[in-house]
Amino acid sequence: MKSLIKKIAHSDIGLSFRNTFNVKPMPININNSKSVSVSDSFIWRTDSNFRTKFKYTDILNLFYKTKNTWVEFHFYTKENRLIKIEKYKNLDISNEIEINSKFLGDIEDYGTFYIYHYSEKEIEGENVISNRCYLGYSQDQKLFSFVHGNVYAKSSEIYGNQKISSNILKTSLFKNKYYKIQKYFDNYDRSELIFANPTSKTIRFSINNCNYQIKPGCSRLVDISDIKIINIKSNCLLLRPTVFSYKESFLDVHHS
Repeated sequence: MKSLIKKIAHSDIGLSFRNTFNVKPMPININNSKSVSVSDSFIWRTDSNFRTKFKYTDILNLFYKTKNTWVEFHFYTKENRLIKIEKYKNLDISNEIEINSKFLGDIEDYGTFYIYHYSEKEIEGENVISNRCYLGYSQDQKLFSFVHGNVYAKSSEIYGNQKISSNILKTSLFKNKYYKIQKYFDNYDRSELIFANPTSKTIRFSINNCNYQIKPGCSRLVDISDIKIINIKSNCLLLRPTVFSYKESFLDVHHS
């Protein structure tokens, strides 16, 4: 009986009920994942003279001494249209790529991308790996401001059918989750928030009572230049945007 109750509690319906009515809510669920590579929903920017630099590690080689490894990057527009998939073999322990408009086919905008690690050789046991990585953003050829990954988003089997799974990040039926960014935005020329929705559901949220929504797989930039304190109310349990703050010629990027 206990195992049946636990199974129901961790099912999609059970988690939706728990998260909606705050009964031991679960913001992230990767309990059913076995031998998978989990990716954050990373933000790329090529708009307004931005370049994005991404630093990542060959985790399977570093921690499991597996040599025949590779990674795949999946790039999406802000409307969740797949731009391209890039595959990299012969990895070093430490690697990096630079994402500019030319890299994305002359697109000057923003969107999301995901990184998945793969191996030709099976690894003993059940392993859930995640490359939290570091993202750097540079505008007008200035120094990069770096930020690490924000929240688990999607996963793929390390070997096998390499099927992409989403909905690691959980939502509720109602807009009843509250989050205040621990930052005072008064001392900047302007600030922006970029939200990503890696789920298959529409995320509805408000910033200081102004309503927004993000369709499945999409991302959205919100200008908050006239707001000092940010209060977010949403139907997502961990809706944490990436913050871009500007002061004269300086740029500060961090997760909230």
